[in-house]
Order: sequence, then structure tokens, then C-alpha cells
Amino acid sequence: MKDPSTRIADPKVGVALVTSGWFRDIGLQQEGSDTTARVGDLGDKIVARLDEFVEPVYRGILFTEEDARSAGQEMRAAGIDALLIAPLMWCEDQIVRALLKELPRVPIILWAFSPTASLPDYLEFQTMLQGSGAVCTLQLSGMLKREGHDYHSVAGSLEDEEVFNGLRRISRAIFLKRSLSTLKVGVLPFPCSYMSTTYVDEFQLRSRYGIELSYLELSRVESSAAGVASEDIALFREECFSADVVIGVDHRNLEQGVRFALALEQLVQEEDLGVLAMNDVIDEMHQSFGLRPCLCNPRIAENGTVVSMEADIAAGVDMYLLKGLTGSVPFYTEVFGVDYRENILLLGHAGYHEQVNADPAVPISIIPDIEYENSDTYTGCATYFKYREGPITVINSVWDGSQLKWLGLEARSLPGPPKLEGNCHLVCGLETAVAEFLTFAAESGVSQHWVVVPGHVLDEAELLCRYADIGFTALR
Repeated sequence: MKDPSTRIADPKVGVALVTSGWFRDIGLQQEGSDTTARVGDLGDKIVARLDEFVEPVYRGILFTEEDARSAGQEMRAAGIDALLIAPLMWCEDQIVRALLKELPRVPIILWAFSPTASLPDYLEFQTMLQGSGAVCTLQLSGMLKREGHDYHSVAGSLEDEEVFNGLRRISRAIFLKRSLSTLKVGVLPFPCSYMSTTYVDEFQLRSRYGIELSYLELSRVESSAAGVASEDIALFREECFSADVVIGVDHRNLEQGVRFALALEQLVQEEDLGVLAMNDVIDEMHQSFGLRPCLCNPRIAENGTVVSMEADIAAGVDMYLLKGLTGSVPFYTEVFGVDYRENILLLGHAGYHEQVNADPAVPISIIPDIEYENSDTYTGCATYFKYREGPITVINSVWDGSQLKWLGLEARSLPGPPKLEGNCHLVCGLETAVAEFLTFAAESGVSQHWVVVPGHVLDEAELLCRYADIGFTALR
């Protein structure tokens, strides 16, 4: 099986390391000089580091317009997602202009590069030239801004790990934005009229982001579930239930739950879905299936697919992007309860959840679907756990009438025993006052659904939204 983060590959970045042709023309730099050798060595080191997290498209140090045009043509043919411009020394604008003329408008990362983190007590003239990239970066910034290029800047030396962390974050954000143009969201089977805040304008969604919706038939899933072989059920139980999972349903209901877990897997693979938005509260689903599919099938996450409930497409896109951003499987929640005295929220949701998020201190259970066990043909077969403790980022995503809009905050999933019967959940400790959070969120105009990922990644999410044309507000 694929790693959960491999659906989204490394971004393809054109690498333009530029120096001056004029220095060579007037004899300040020779082909075999120490300066030329030093700059070439720096280029090799930069590309080696970039290769750890992007696919670099690089054809050597650029110091003539001809070389820059050739590099631009190669980058265009490669279909780069972004362009990194790093002047290693001062250079003339014409070299960068020649490169840009060969490329479509792609996001640019402008690096104020220095070969070292500090200066010696005294610089020889050639040493100064070898570290003169910053002057060119500032020079180019005015030209790029004036001509309307979309760029983000970083500053630091080759020795600065934070520079490469910044380049990694920017490159990933740019690539995730581009990945939306091939994202397919499966809606099973249609939008949720009970909760119209989950609606999107699918035509604007496609026009603005490239996201395609595909409406899927309940009968297809029902037929697939009925056709699951007994040996596949046995194999699923062997692969997906560890010895410490507590089974709290009988054989009949467990088997039916496994059938639909496998049917959903088949659906997302056949349709190549990045998101499955399941309308799990409609009568038609329960009449057709006899249950709500809510038994975790880890293979769905391994396929790279996220699952949202109540057909919330905006939340599903949120989950898809956050998974690509962090490499972690998101957790789908809403606010189940509020404790003003302790300043905590009880977050959770009925339906499908990925058990990789379970607190290792609390056993995973397979239980009846508490909402439908008395009304459906089957009691249901739901994966139940408490979310693991630690720092978290919580983000809401809603369609505001013209674009996706996110509201996010950083918080903490608190330790302790389970606090809620029947539904996966977490106890969320806020840094801001609960009342302030609820007031701010309500006045912003949000949906009820909040997507949780581990770690504090609000800055990374904000950067992603900048490139992905998603409105963003942070509650800090």
C-alpha cells in the first residue's frame, strides 16, 4: 500500500541560479577562476538540498541571456509548478527577463541568498563579489512587483536550515494549489439539503479551482457490497483489526460493516477520488444499505482519499489540502459540547473516521452506530475511539458565495479517558476564551464542521491559502 501522503508528489520547481555576465565581460570573473569554481560549487550544494523535497529542473548557473532562454524552454517543457530565482552574485536584469519570457506565469520564490551566515572582519573585493546576491535580489524585487509577478521571498544563507524549511513550505503550498486542478470529489449520492451551509457552487468551484464533482449512485455501492467474497471479509479482518481492537457487534453486523467498508474502497479506487463526500443522513442511503458505512477501512486513506460526512464538499477539500500539507490524516468534527469554566470544546462527529488518529492509551472499539442502531436494518458497525493527545490545528472551510473561505486556530487535544459515548471525539483545550471563539466564528459565517490535524500548522495553512486563492482568517 502507498504511504498516506504519496497521492500528492513532490512539486516540480525550476531552479534559476543567476550571476553576472557583465562581470565576465569586464574581466572581474574568469572561466577558470576561484570565483567561478566557488559559485558552481554553491549551485551544486543548493540543488542537492532542494532535491530532498522538490523535483528540481536545473541546467547550471545562468549568466547569459542565451543560457537563460534555453533554461526557460526546458522548464516550460517540464511543466514546472514554481520558479526559484536565487542570485548567487549581482546580475543584470536582462538574464532574468530572458528566462521569464520563455515561461508561463508561475509562482516565483525569490531567495536573498548569501553563501555564509556572517562576514569576515575584512573582505577582499572578489570575496565581496562572491556574496553579492542580496543586492540583485532587492533589485529584481522592484521589477517583479512592478510587472505583476506573483512571488514570495525568503532570506538566509546556505547554512540556514530555516531557509530550506521555508522553501519546502512555499513549494508544497504552490504544488497543492495546482493539484486542485486534478482533484475529483465524489458526492454520494447528492448534496445534503438538511444543512445548506455545506453547499457549493460547483460551476464556480470548477472555474476557480479546477475541482470536479462526480455524483455517485447508491445502487453501485450496494451492489459492490453484496458481491464481496467471504475470503475478502476474512482478509480485511486479519489486516485491519489488531489484536487489541474491541469488537462490540455480532458476526452478522460486523460482516455487513466490512462489506460496505470494502465497497467504499472499490468506489474511491475506480473513480480515483481525492475526496468522498458522503451524504450519510438521507433516508435513501439507509433504505438502500440498511446502515451507514462507518467502519474504518485504512486502505482508503492509504489510497490518498479523505472522507467527509453530510456531503460537505468544502470540508472535504479542506481535509484533502491539509493532508497534503501535513502528511497526516485529518479528523472530521463538529462542536458537540462547550465547557466555559474549563475553556474546552468537545469535538467529534458521527460516521466514518480513520483509526490512525486514535489515542494509543485508549483501545479502539467496533460498536453499533448509536444514531441508527434502532432504525436501520442492521445495527451498524462503527469505529469508535478518542483522538490522540497533543497540539492540533483546527480549520473550518465553507463556500462563501464566490470562493472557499477558511477560519483556523491552534489548540491542544487533551489527555484522559473517553468523554463521549458512541462517537469518535476529542477534548479540545483552547488558548483563547471559548466564548470569544464561538462569537468570532459565528460572526465570520462558518459551517458546523471543523477539520483537525496534528501539530501547529496555522502559518503553513495561511501560506497555502494565499497561493490557492482561498480566503483565510486566523484566530490567534
